[in-house]
Formats: sequence, structure tokens, C-alpha cells
Amino acid sequence: MLSDHDPHAVRSAIGREALSFLAHGLLYPFGTRSRQLRTARRSGQRTVVFVHGLGANRAGFLPLRGYLRLHGHAQQLSYDYRSSGSLESLALGLKRAIDTSVGGGRIDLVAHSMGGLVARFYLQQLGGARRVDRLITLGTPHRGSHAANFIPSALVRQLLPDGPFLRHLNGLPAPDVHTTSIVAGRDLLIQPTDSAACPFGETVRFAELGHVELLFRPEVMAEVASRLRPER
Repeated sequence: MLSDHDPHAVRSAIGREALSFLAHGLLYPFGTRSRQLRTARRSGQRTVVFVHGLGANRAGFLPLRGYLRLHGHAQQLSYDYRSSGSLESLALGLKRAIDTSVGGGRIDLVAHSMGGLVARFYLQQLGGARRVDRLITLGTPHRGSHAANFIPSALVRQLLPDGPFLRHLNGLPAPDVHTTSIVAGRDLLIQPTDSAACPFGETVRFAELGHVELLFRPEVMAEVASRLRPER
């Protein structure tokens, strides 16, 4: 069994994460074109809405979105935002995007990194739980990250452990939404890594994966697809 400090395991994890960052960067240009899609207006439909993380765009979800389409989740939309302002204002943007673009039916949210906090504020403070059945977060700093100390940005400072934003959010009642947090055991951006476990709902851990690697691994995609099954 490999320990957390096994040199080979650490080098392997860093190498895979570096390749994932490269792949993420290569995909980025595919998400720079502005587009506003809308669903049909149907009460019986189900839509998966993706919320990306800090400094990213919708293209980071392309592998996962393709996988989910193959597994029957064809109706998908993305919330694109610039990483500026505050988490509260980004959550208001998510609410406006959903109100404008999703014409009825039920919604599932899939969010990476900081996008999970945007989604949670929408659910817990802006009435989003009335429309949403499931929230799946991948590498979200639910309890903050000490890595936020190294980025001089007011937005990023909201991710600090014990900061006012997270104290407020984590002190709110849990929404009536089936929630799953996916935690990467080799996450270098969420420190400590267990901060990616939401205070409510279920937690799934992938001990050897990194922060961006979560978006590219088939086993993570299979877990997300499983969590989106109607019977869950």
C-alpha cells in the first residue's frame, strides 16, 4: 500500500496533474466564443447545468459533457462567468442564467472548484433549491483553502478558511438537494484536501487524483453519471 508520502506516488500525481493543466489550457480557446443557448419550454425535462471554476470557462467540461451525453444526459447548458467581483455576484449571475435559459423542468448542477461555492450560494441563499434536484461538486473548497493566501484577489480571499463568506455559507441550513462532493486526495490547490468535502450530503474520495485531473479521469466521469441517475 502506498502512503501519502510515497515518492513515486507523489511524482506520478504531479506529472498527471501537469498533463491535466496542459489539456485544460488546450481546451480553453474552445470556450471563449460567447453563446447563449436555451432549452425548450417543457415541464418534464431535465437539464444538467455546468459551473466552471476560477479562471476557467465551459470548455474544461468538454470531456465530461461528452461522456454524459453518451450516457443519456443530452440536455446540457453551461454558466460562463469572468472570475471577478464576488461569489455572491457570480451566484446572482447563475440565477439569472438559469431563469433565462432553462425553460422549466428540473435541474442538476455539476460544478468544479470555486464553481461549487457559486452553486451553493445560489441554492442556499437565492432560492435555487426549488428548481434543483442534485448538486455534484468536484474539488470545491467547501471549507476553504490555505492556497488562497497566495493570490492577491478579493474574490480569491473569499475562499480562505474561516473567512466571513464561508463562515456564513457553512452556517446556513442544508438545502433539500441531493449533494455529492468529489474529493481529490492529491489536490494541491485545495489545502487541506478534506476541505473539498461539503458539510452536508455524501462524499466520494479519489485518493490519487489531482484538482484538474478530476475533469479528465474516466472513473470520475462514471461516478458523476452514476450520481445523476434518476433513481438516486
